Amino acid sequence: MNSSTELLKVALDRHLHGRLPEACELYRRVLAIDPRQPQALSMLGILLMNTPGRAEAESLFLRHLAVVPEDPFTLHNLGRLNHAKGEYGTAVDLFRRAAVVKPDLAPIFNDLAVSLNCLGQRDEALAAVDRALQIDPHYGVAHDNRGIVLYDCHRFAEAIAAQRTALERIPPDARPEQRISILFHLSLSAYEATDLVIAEQACRAILELNADHDEAIVQLGKILLRLRRDVEALALLNQLARRQGLIREGNAEHPEATILLLGGVGASHVPTRYLFDMDSFDTRSLTLLTPDQPDAPLAGVSLEALAEADLVFNLLGEVEKAGGHLETVAAQVLRLGKPVLNPPERVMRTGRDSAPELFGDIPGLLVPGVRRLARDERPEPFAAPFLIRPGGAHGGEDLALIETPADLSAYLDRVPHERFLLTDFHDFKGDRGAYRKYRFIFVDREPHPYHLAIAENWLVHYWRADMGQAQWKRQEEEAFLTDWRQVFGAGAAAVVEQVARRLDLDYGGMDCSLLADGRVLFFEANACMLVHLDDAEAQFPYKFRAVPLIREAVTRMIRSRISRS
Repeated sequence: MNSSTELLKVALDRHLHGRLPEACELYRRVLAIDPRQPQALSMLGILLMNTPGRAEAESLFLRHLAVVPEDPFTLHNLGRLNHAKGEYGTAVDLFRRAAVVKPDLAPIFNDLAVSLNCLGQRDEALAAVDRALQIDPHYGVAHDNRGIVLYDCHRFAEAIAAQRTALERIPPDARPEQRISILFHLSLSAYEATDLVIAEQACRAILELNADHDEAIVQLGKILLRLRRDVEALALLNQLARRQGLIREGNAEHPEATILLLGGVGASHVPTRYLFDMDSFDTRSLTLLTPDQPDAPLAGVSLEALAEADLVFNLLGEVEKAGGHLETVAAQVLRLGKPVLNPPERVMRTGRDSAPELFGDIPGLLVPGVRRLARDERPEPFAAPFLIRPGGAHGGEDLALIETPADLSAYLDRVPHERFLLTDFHDFKGDRGAYRKYRFIFVDREPHPYHLAIAENWLVHYWRADMGQAQWKRQEEEAFLTDWRQVFGAGAAAVVEQVARRLDLDYGGMDCSLLADGRVLFFEANACMLVHLDDAEAQFPYKFRAVPLIREAVTRMIRSRISRS
């Protein structure tokens, strides 16, 4: 069996029967005889594209196109490889070329929609996924992806409908992971739509399929806490923390340093996914149990295991949602005797209602008044307009603008919390009739620009602002990230620097706006500031120059603290 034709026949048979390593080797033998054999090029590329051999798969597909120009299946596969690399624009071009040749293949349009959505091109993404469903109305994955695009458009009720349809349309013999993925997306959509019954049902369905699905447990805990079913939520989350124990990530072989991340069940944690250079550091994360647990706080993890760390990072960043753990973390830090970033006693000063006292005397900074309200109370006097939120809420969750007593009554009927924070509302509409929220990250008390969200509504959050839809918005954000002091001017820049010093955290940040009179309007300053770099580089190239500087600053700070100790 030496001819390429005979080898190819056997290779295809091995491939068909799942004997993939043998098929791979046989395809290579075919190509050694005939380097331009189209089937061998294509099939070997398909075998390698979901393995560490993706680069070779891409080379094989390009060679295949040199032999069979504009082959739609190879164009499609190349598009999928480029999407996996984050090259969404290239992926879109390849999918569109494939669709010209094969306009009746639903997966091409489905994958085109996914890449377009990653580029923030929501309308085009919906059109593409709708074309996939026009070709194949029973395509469950496409219904799910339609739900994801609708979620990103903040059309949560429609997203729920799409994801429910997806569950109905996936084949009965589909892998459990596929059903779990759709259920998780459904839970997220329902949560944002405040349909917490559906959100809870979706999470519980996931846990029936996989009782140890960590993300679903965390999401269910979040839902139960929002429903004020705290006992159920904490029982779930304590069980998860106990099972996970000490989680180790990063460079475990030759780390520069080992960082211990200490958090607590039921608490709001500082988002750290992007902060630490995992090629340099070994991180060990521990979520402390609630004080009522018999094995609290360490759940069987030894103090000796924790003492292997060189430095402790306190993950508790929100005073209102610290779960009673700040004192416990402080005690553990004391026992360990290690350098600590964001000491608990400093975090205790950073609640929203502490902001007027902490920052209110800074010239050029407008800090809105903040007061507390219990459910059975009514503000006296009724000084509208004001914002209301449950204590500890972030991300706009259950946040509303109150202008009349009727607004307040309707809000309290809708939101089942007992204690709330009221914040005086100052209109900050600016140029183009838009609202702007600037985020700074403070590393070792030095400000770094992170993002600028520009929205048409006062409730400004980056994910709601659709920054990918408007070039002028991205140009403004690029100017801010490139030279924030130039954008703010010397006076406002000095205000930001003073806030960073007053906050006095090793890691934290501030959200604010700039008023027409040059003053800085304070929104919040604390440790729970999200940093990530998940955007498409082709659309937000300036972020890939600015945001890594934050991680580099964190790395320098860690090295400095360890060298001092």
